[in-house]
Amino acid sequence: MANIRMENKDLILEVDLSDLQIFVDEATMNFGKYKNEIAVIYEKMPKFDYKYFCFYAYSTYRLLEAAMDFDTAEVGHFRLEAPEEFYYAFYGMIQTLHTQGMAQAS
Repeated sequence: MANIRMENKDLILEVDLSDLQIFVDEATMNFGKYKNEIAVIYEKMPKFDYKYFCFYAYSTYRLLEAAMDFDTAEVGHFRLEAPEEFYYAFYGMIQTLHTQGMAQAS
């Protein structure tokens, strides 16, 4: 279960596999809002071995903000801490959403 805490000036978002459904629900309910973000994550995340991807550097954190109900404007920076398998499962979700979005566009 997700845990959000402050450490120094960073918001730490601790998640595990059980939290993926929250991201799936938010992304599918509001796909149009996140489709560009999903495309960037889809393209860039593998280049960072998945687990080292920086959501903040690519401005791809809005889905995380909405799903976990936090606002980076209030904290300035956040760090995602998760078991390794979470990142691969998260990317699988992104890949599926991206593929479905491309199919709908054509």
